[in-house]
Amino acid sequence: MCSSAADGAGTASFAVVSCPVAGLRARANPRSEMVNQEVFGRRLVVEEAGADWVLCRPEGGGASSRGWVPRRCLAPAPRYRPTHTVVKRFASLHLVDGGALVLPFGSLVEARGGHGASLAARLPGGGVGRIKPGALERPGEARADLRRFRVLARQVVGTPYLWGGKSTFGFDCSGLVQVLFGLLGVDLPRNSGEQARTGRPVRDLSRLQPLDLVFFGTGTAIDHVAIHTGNLSILHASGFVRFESLDPASDVFRADLSARFRLARRFTHL
Repeated sequence: MCSSAADGAGTASFAVVSCPVAGLRARANPRSEMVNQEVFGRRLVVEEAGADWVLCRPEGGGASSRGWVPRRCLAPAPRYRPTHTVVKRFASLHLVDGGALVLPFGSLVEARGGHGASLAARLPGGGVGRIKPGALERPGEARADLRRFRVLARQVVGTPYLWGGKSTFGFDCSGLVQVLFGLLGVDLPRNSGEQARTGRPVRDLSRLQPLDLVFFGTGTAIDHVAIHTGNLSILHASGFVRFESLDPASDVFRADLSARFRLARRFTHL
């Protein structure tokens, strides 16, 4: 299941998510708390491998992002070379031997050539399928700006809230931010408290600009994050992914969040 590759500090083992979405759990138990997720085609660093469960973390992720993944959801890493990202809410990968996988937004697909209205796609664990190119985007095809963000946001609005979720099957607040900003070229930590230590600080709601991250909490503790989209409108996962507002004059004003505003963070290259 696992493969090894030099990482500069020794030898690391890697695996690729081979099911539509893999839950990373606090313990090697399907009833344990889900602390994170990764979607199809994403590479994980393997820290410990058991008979049925594997302790993993996303590449570049810290201890707070790691968890136990069922071994059946992982495949060897070395020969899988993703060429496209799923940028629609869901995309169907039709398997040559029958059936289909429903891939969520953000999945990584190795699709090469094809004929007619579909591309040939190779699966991380072996086998092939076909997928429609309209659901896919090559890295670098689109600019990281507000217009692109709005296009991506349309694919996630309405997704239900899910603790630990990082897919269009379910998002939590920081998972939504991490996925969307990742597609804009900004790599962020997994949790809102960690995300609040990135970028440049913005201390006043009146100074917000589009694509600033807005953080909320009690005292010094951060427990929620949203993306400012302009004029105090925010996109966030609260019950489900939705647009709401920090403007008291708005019909969708969130007085509770406005009262708990702590700070915002800005990324100058967006």
